[in-house]
Amino acid sequence: MPRETELNTSAVHDDFIYEADTENNGIRIVKYVGNSRHVEIPREIDGKKTVSLGAYVFAETEDAGAGRFKAVVAGNGQSTPYEIILPYTLKYISYCAFYGCENITEINIPETVTEIGSSAFAFCRNLRRIKLPAGVDDVSRSTFRNCTGLKEAVISGNVRTIGFIAFENCVSLERIILPDSVRTIEMRAFCGCKSLRHVKLPDCGITFGNGVFAESGLIDMNIPETGYIPQAMFHKCKELEQVTVARGLSEIGEDAFSGCEALESVLFPQGVKKIGSRAFCGCEALERLSPIDTDAVYGDDVWKDTQFY
Repeated sequence: MPRETELNTSAVHDDFIYEADTENNGIRIVKYVGNSRHVEIPREIDGKKTVSLGAYVFAETEDAGAGRFKAVVAGNGQSTPYEIILPYTLKYISYCAFYGCENITEINIPETVTEIGSSAFAFCRNLRRIKLPAGVDDVSRSTFRNCTGLKEAVISGNVRTIGFIAFENCVSLERIILPDSVRTIEMRAFCGCKSLRHVKLPDCGITFGNGVFAESGLIDMNIPETGYIPQAMFHKCKELEQVTVARGLSEIGEDAFSGCEALESVLFPQGVKKIGSRAFCGCEALERLSPIDTDAVYGDDVWKDTQFY
């Protein structure tokens, strides 16, 4: 959620509309009204540091009403800047700050930034690479959703949560670096990342949301520890060949591997006690599966269209 700040009346400096951000003791940029291809956000206005960026600074969007999530692309996306330089005074980037900036290919986020709001870079279709500063604790929901040109994302520091649909439909994403601090990857965080072949997870227990890697390009996955493979976690990962869970697994959810037509093996410690409906439906190539608890509970059509059916 965007943080609440006490704001004074807005004013204009060059091509920037700004207002006071009293919580962060500085200036918040509200809107860019120029038409330059290369934009440098000022470090200081009226003797006060620029500390935050508001929502939709560069994008023109239809008003969907307070609190409603906007899933439409910015109408002026093709005319947004090609380069945006951020000041090293910046602390906070609001939700949707760079929403729909279709022309930027890379943006350097200063190490001073400690919080980035939801959908901050959503629909930045030509963004190629991103590195988050060490002070950011969470990757918010839909932060990079539909960044279809994004190839590499480096998440450093103390990030504990990769949020809901954070990288959904990043179809060009080939490399994601996760820090050892990650403990939760939420629903559909990497859904539709068709170029993503490998993900190295921290050697610790991780909680996954439903459909977290669904319809991605994963070839294999080694999970150090988790108690639950949730619903549709690998649904329609058509190139996935092997999944290994080192410890802790006790339940496999509905449609967890359904449609993984190249999947050959799923290996996990003994003790899985519940397998949801259609968990392995359509896994035509499945040959190796670790022993399942003799008292395990099965849903419907778990083995449909496999050699175990």
